[in-house]
Amino acid sequence: MQSAILRFARRLFIVAGLMTAVSLLGLSAHHVAHASGTPAVQITPSSGKWGTLTVVTGQNFAPGEQVAIYKETRPFFAWETNASGSFVGKPEAFTGPGPLSNVFTITAIGRTSGLKATTTFTVTN
Repeated sequence: MQSAILRFARRLFIVAGLMTAVSLLGLSAHHVAHASGTPAVQITPSSGKWGTLTVVTGQNFAPGEQVAIYKETRPFFAWETNASGSFVGKPEAFTGPGPLSNVFTITAIGRTSGLKATTTFTVTN
């Protein structure tokens, strides 16, 4: 009886060790892809009247991640990067409240990598 318990305990110990090893190998194989270079974001055009159609583009974010775009502190939209960490948004009308200076900070933040870039848009009258 005691030898059966010892065999069971050894098997349990071996199985637990294998599960730990597989888990560790899985964690080390999983990694977040990192971008190369400094992240950048652009808005085209960079100035215009309220309602101007703009396109936001970005580079050097992590491949395949969503990049959240903020106008000042308000969420504007999000785009997914391609394999090289770049994205091109679709045309969006520039609307909404903003600072009295009419110069808006546009911020792009990678939701996986945390990489961040900023640019500005100026509302003209």
